[in-house]
Amino acid sequence: MTEEQQQVLQKLYSDQKMVESNLTLQQQRLEVIQAYTTNLKMGLDVLKELEGREEGEEILMNVGGSIFVQAKVVSPDRVTRTIGSGVSIEQSTVEAKKDLEVTIGTLQKQYEQESEQYKQMLALHQEITSKLQQLAGTMKQPGE
Repeated sequence: MTEEQQQVLQKLYSDQKMVESNLTLQQQRLEVIQAYTTNLKMGLDVLKELEGREEGEEILMNVGGSIFVQAKVVSPDRVTRTIGSGVSIEQSTVEAKKDLEVTIGTLQKQYEQESEQYKQMLALHQEITSKLQQLAGTMKQPGE
């Protein structure tokens, strides 16, 4: 193996490892976005369940994990919502529903963008792997 081939091989190997690391990070970002979106959709489903309910009405409330609790509606037109850093606000059910729909839409767009970047990175990884295989195939072992 010539020194030039060795340098090319080392660079390709380094590039491959960097892209693999980025792919892993990108996949983790996609998973976080998907989990957060699923959580928000569950919240939106609960708000939709509250629509048309009367004060004092008993309902089964989904608390996640396919678990439901029996609850009594105290104020169907107002909800308390966490907005981050331990801060909660009270708002109308309609406002909360609109906010969730906007946030879910934003997250879905972000997921699509991140997915596209992931696909591009995956294509780059495949290209580097192919070049590595070609280079390895052209190298002659000592004694050949």
